[in-house]
Amino acid sequence: MKELSMFFDTIKIIYIYFVRRFFFVQKVKINLFRKNLNLNANYFLDSNNFFDEAFKSQLLNIQSENQILEEAELIIRNKFQTLGSDVVYLGEKINWHQDFKSGRIWLKEFYTKINSKHSINKSDIKVPWELSRFHQGQFLAKAFVITGDEKYAKKFFDLINDWIEENPFCYGVNWNCAMEVAIRAVNWIFALHIFKHSKHFTTNVEKKIYNSLYLHGLFIRNNLEYGRRRGNHYLSDLMGLIWIGAFFNEHWFGKRWFKFGVRQLEKEMFSQVYSDGVDYEKSTFYQRLVTEIFTLSTIAVERNHTNFSEGFKERLHKMFKFIASYVLNDEVPNVGDCDDGRVIKFNFFEKVSEMRNLLSIGSVIFNDNELRTKAEKVFVDLLFLFGKNGVEKFSELQTIQLKPQNQIFNEGGFAVLRTKNFFIFFDFGDIGMNGWGGHGHNDILSFELAYMNKRFIVDSGTYVYTPEPELRQKFRSTYSHNTIVVDGKEQAEFLNLFRIKNDLSNTKFNFIQQNNETLIEGEHYCYSSLKNPVIVKRKILINETEEKIKIEDNFIGNGQNKIEIIYHFHPEVEVHKITNSILQLKRNDLILKLELTMTEHYIYKLEESLYSESYGKLEKNLRLRIVIEKRNKFPEAFIVLIKPEKHEV
Repeated sequence: MKELSMFFDTIKIIYIYFVRRFFFVQKVKINLFRKNLNLNANYFLDSNNFFDEAFKSQLLNIQSENQILEEAELIIRNKFQTLGSDVVYLGEKINWHQDFKSGRIWLKEFYTKINSKHSINKSDIKVPWELSRFHQGQFLAKAFVITGDEKYAKKFFDLINDWIEENPFCYGVNWNCAMEVAIRAVNWIFALHIFKHSKHFTTNVEKKIYNSLYLHGLFIRNNLEYGRRRGNHYLSDLMGLIWIGAFFNEHWFGKRWFKFGVRQLEKEMFSQVYSDGVDYEKSTFYQRLVTEIFTLSTIAVERNHTNFSEGFKERLHKMFKFIASYVLNDEVPNVGDCDDGRVIKFNFFEKVSEMRNLLSIGSVIFNDNELRTKAEKVFVDLLFLFGKNGVEKFSELQTIQLKPQNQIFNEGGFAVLRTKNFFIFFDFGDIGMNGWGGHGHNDILSFELAYMNKRFIVDSGTYVYTPEPELRQKFRSTYSHNTIVVDGKEQAEFLNLFRIKNDLSNTKFNFIQQNNETLIEGEHYCYSSLKNPVIVKRKILINETEEKIKIEDNFIGNGQNKIEIIYHFHPEVEVHKITNSILQLKRNDLILKLELTMTEHYIYKLEESLYSESYGKLEKNLRLRIVIEKRNKFPEAFIVLIKPEKHEV
């Protein structure tokens, strides 16, 4: 069965890349596509009543008028904040082909000639891509809704007109990736629901934008990012076809794109998302992006009187539940890749790690009191996607008392442990994408630890992808995670910036809960191919009564090995040596004590390291590296104890 599936995948890949895409390219080059169609649009979100007084009132209850206007004025003045940058002025006229961080400008070459992974002087293709996603449309839309001032509409249409003029169909960096084309189309379509009421939305402007959106759909359909291991790119492509198809549902091509997108996205839900709701790319931040893609697709589908299956919706609900399990107010564990990826953004200065806005949407979709409680409050996202009725439904849901609970996601390979004060996010699964790596890191048996909702022990993050390959691999590496390194080797050897050669982990996991104690046990076989093979095991025992955590690492093997146990601390954590075996971890007024077992077989070093909270951002932090020279069978275990020391008032 598996061989047959691989055979059909191969046939499909050949068709997409060597047949359909080939003929598309030829047609573009000889200009066979019609570019001046008479198109009609279906504004399927009009029922949100964006210009009702009640809508405006709700918006101002959620976000102050000053904040809304401040965001919009930045866009008016061509000031943007992208992928870890400060707010940057991009000049009187935006260069849509420039990475303003490095200064590199991509030529307006045919899209097949552009190598998105080729970096010059640390250039990053994601910078112009991010700017061309057009999140700025929603910042302007909010200001237009509350003021009716036409300058915001004029700016929106000026930006789109300039983008269309400077980005000829299929030429330049912003036509290089179908995912980017899809996200841009979704943002245009959403913003048009609001700006179509402007006097600047003339017949000529309308025709120009509609024709460009048609070309966006044409591009996506003929450049699908399909492969044996499909991820968020392919999902974005399908979402784009659903939104553009829904927008042009009066036309035969719109109906076809819509039906194709719905049919294929239904399949991908069960291919890419485990039955426990975990996205198989193994990243807490990509979990958010993929959940957003499925959610926005669901909204467009249901507003066009169609439905995904009950199984699809049940799995989407579980995706929200997984996110809810690891949210720590406006922060989350930094596990796997993070590239700040969003489809639609409604707030200029929103924290990358803010996921409660997505939970508020999930609570309304699924009538879920737990998601509503975790969301805590109403967000602009909910209002704009569901209108004032969505906000009212959110308010009708109950805020319930949530007791700390342990949640095990066996298929996804994550355990989330919560006590009254402690939080542990533990990775016991494969590396990602069923052995390909993708956006997963070499982080098996790694964990993040928070105390009183403040993260103390953290994964190192991502930083960037292509601009600095050495740092990309460093942040993916075993050494950048809170786990065990044997003989200086990686858990999996890297094949390129996103792939691994082979996943030998064959992970095992056990969970036991008795009275006030919780025990999790994980093991992997990544080091089974070494000259002196080692099976790595980790046990974490939480005693809620004593408010103590015991971490026991076992190294099973008969040879000599160098074992290194790594702990990375949040940049705000101060580390003080109390004795030779006790470290004090202090974050503001919270203090934890980390105690190492006394044995003659180890040394430890407190070292400076690097931490990336979000894409493009880099700061220094501290890490603890425990080095054990394992001789033959001994020592076989190393124990670390963690418990609160005191609270300063």
